[in-house]
Amino acid sequence: MNIEISGPSGDQWIVRMDAFVVRFDSKVAAQSFVDQLKARIDAPHAWPTLVDTAPVARPRVTRAADPVVL
Repeated sequence: MNIEISGPSGDQWIVRMDAFVVRFDSKVAAQSFVDQLKARIDAPHAWPTLVDTAPVARPRVTRAADPVVL
């Protein structure tokens, strides 16, 4: 993900994350957001694990020998 700060544009700072844009009132707020976002992206993440479950018994489906005529 590309993350960049640009501005000021008028009275706002712009943080671009690929095609997503977020506007901030100050450079400090924009930089704080970027720092926290990068820290979360770079943080270690655990891979999901499969839960060992016993197989579920399926109900037995039976069919009628002759169709019902209405």
